[in-house]
Amino acid sequence: MRAGGATALALVAALALASCGSGSEQPRAAKPVGEKLVGSVAQMAQCSDWNAGTRPQRLATIDDIRRQVNLQDSAVKTPELSDRAAYEILENTCKRDFAGSFRLYKLYARAASFAAFADN
Repeated sequence: MRAGGATALALVAALALASCGSGSEQPRAAKPVGEKLVGSVAQMAQCSDWNAGTRPQRLATIDDIRRQVNLQDSAVKTPELSDRAAYEILENTCKRDFAGSFRLYKLYARAASFAAFADN
């Protein structure tokens, strides 16, 4: 009993520590959806992958796409979409029956191009 209680206490403590963080929406353990190519899913992830993913996986996918579209050392600067804006765009587009093969990075990049014109 005592060993079982200690194990349960350790498990609860581990879960409590795992839930602590910087307050970001994206858990570190979540992996992006889609096929990985050269260390990123950005080029290959499709709406069908998005639809099969969980919210943490989708947020990890947005982060991966954002890093590829908005390269730090690039001469071209693309506006970044917030997690909320990107999630909404991808969710609304990918829920369509015909959108299964749409590439997520193209949806993100095109939406980001018009972000400056959106009413906030």
